[in-house]
Amino acid sequence: MRHICLFVPCLLLASPGHAQGGAPLETELEVESVTLLTPLTDSDSDRDTETILGEVSLNGQTEKVLESGLRIRARGALRVQRDHPSRPGGSGGFGDMPLAPTGAFSGLSAAPPINVSDLRARVETAYLQIDGGYGELRIGKDRGVASRFHEGARSVLSHGRLDTTLLDPTGLSAIRTRHDLTGPSAKISYASPRLVGIRAGASFTPDADADGLDRRPAASAGGLAPETQNAVELALNASRRFRESGWRVDVGLGWSSADVSTSALTSPYGSIETWSAGTRIEKDDWTFGTSWLSSDNGRSDGDYAAWSAGLHRKAYSTEFSAEYGEATDDGAGLESQGWRLGASRRFTPDTKLAIAYLNDEIESPLQTQRSQGIVVEITLSQKILQLTGN
Repeated sequence: MRHICLFVPCLLLASPGHAQGGAPLETELEVESVTLLTPLTDSDSDRDTETILGEVSLNGQTEKVLESGLRIRARGALRVQRDHPSRPGGSGGFGDMPLAPTGAFSGLSAAPPINVSDLRARVETAYLQIDGGYGELRIGKDRGVASRFHEGARSVLSHGRLDTTLLDPTGLSAIRTRHDLTGPSAKISYASPRLVGIRAGASFTPDADADGLDRRPAASAGGLAPETQNAVELALNASRRFRESGWRVDVGLGWSSADVSTSALTSPYGSIETWSAGTRIEKDDWTFGTSWLSSDNGRSDGDYAAWSAGLHRKAYSTEFSAEYGEATDDGAGLESQGWRLGASRRFTPDTKLAIAYLNDEIESPLQTQRSQGIVVEITLSQKILQLTGN
């Protein structure tokens, strides 16, 4: 019942009381499925490689433009996902210390690996947005501006990508430069209009208590769980196209801070501060992207840092990409590296097939774990409802 109620904001605008004047009310509903297959692997790890992972999402949007020019939009997304059982939401333990604290940003710890239910369902998005000449205001379950303004490498894989992976077949992906501190926790965000190519934004999250599919800011990775409150995010995004040369440059910068505690009698946490930067440079069919993030993980001795870079090209109706990245987590005692090399092709507007070779590696004080192999990502999408009315 709670999940159903979270979709109510997406339906409110459809009532007659909200449809007076202006442009017609537009409502869309889309379903998308992503299947990640790993048919061939070579693994030296205590974690089993998952042969089949997947996700099905239902996305809805209702939009109304008033006579004043004010745009009112409501969005909702319900997702059902099967990810690696030891890495729900990207969190995970890589040690043997039962009470080891979980990084407030990274979600990693030196605790023993966990094992959760294979299938998880969550309402990841449910917010109301008001757009006008003075900017954009969002209220509800959504990512913060530091994550939304992110720039970095482009990948042919949407869910099995190297950086901030959404589906992790090896269970060893630990590179995260997308600045998502609070996940889909309820928040309020403001983003300014883009002036001279520059846009600024701010978000405030009272309680980062979401147990999301891609981010679990209040969950334990096997040891102590962080409790993140009063999170503030500031971000800038700049975009510039040089028409004469054909170059385009996009840059994203982010900063966040929050209070972190735990229910234990003695807390290893304090406040958390995170910085991020990234860029994407395009020229004709080529795109280069790189991104970097640094966080103290809410601890005095638990710094997390990650970077990644990648090259992407479109040619012969096909997309190609190569990615490489590294990460370190001092609190969990981990060093990670990985790469992806792949190609994708869209056979119809609603069907996309991607094939890539992946390599993930994590080194801890206990052992070094590696896994490599071929992944196949199949994406199917279908618009199931489109209504226009007054």
